Amino acid sequence: MKKLKALIVDDEKLNRDILEILISKHCPEVEVIAKSNSADDARLKIASNTIDILFLDIAMPNETGFELLESIPNRQFSVIFITAYNQFAIKAIKANALDYILKPIDPEELKMAVDKAVLIQGSKSITSTIENTLNDNIDNLIGEINKNPNQITSLSLPLKNGYKIVKIVEVNYFEASSNYSIIHMVNREELIISKSLKEFNEILDDNGFIRIHKSYLVNRDQISTYNRNDGMSIELNNGITLPVSRRRQSIFLDDFNL
Repeated sequence: MKKLKALIVDDEKLNRDILEILISKHCPEVEVIAKSNSADDARLKIASNTIDILFLDIAMPNETGFELLESIPNRQFSVIFITAYNQFAIKAIKANALDYILKPIDPEELKMAVDKAVLIQGSKSITSTIENTLNDNIDNLIGEINKNPNQITSLSLPLKNGYKIVKIVEVNYFEASSNYSIIHMVNREELIISKSLKEFNEILDDNGFIRIHKSYLVNRDQISTYNRNDGMSIELNNGITLPVSRRRQSIFLDDFNL
């Protein structure tokens, strides 16, 4: 099988060398053809080489990984972000359905991220469609970082044949369904997504959503009333009533200063 060509971009030499060793040991389908210590050098190497995967550090001096991507039109490679911190950046990456690895690098996380890239790069019949969508997701991510430094405004949702980008203000509530989530939109559209409610809760924490029950994550702006009769419940703007679990009642009341 033809190996996928990879470029590692990280301003610290030790990090670049460790990642190269881990790729060599755990990802035999990938060949590291170059390493860069800056966005400027990475641009030159991308221009002069055909790469399939870009392992990209986020926080670098002079120019961030996001700024590097913003400067490259018509990206034909998969991007795997590598980061040591910045909780908002991680949430934004998750919200846009993109892969990332936390430092220090866990070999299992590395392999999982590479497996996804291999699937995309190896499936020639669907590569164009998926690559275009993932590039849209990267552009959306850059927009989130540039315009909303502390706020997620949209989600990229994995569907059977690609992704759907929705604004979170248009989400009414999330409902848990085993390892899936049902997203109930304000317009009453329902989307079944292969992500757990816990994952959405982590992404949308501090972004206008509140977990009221093990099965429900609700858009705060869609809550119209709450009721304490026969156990606590809330009513949404569209008339739907949802229960608030006993263990989350105090959190709910504190959140609304009630």
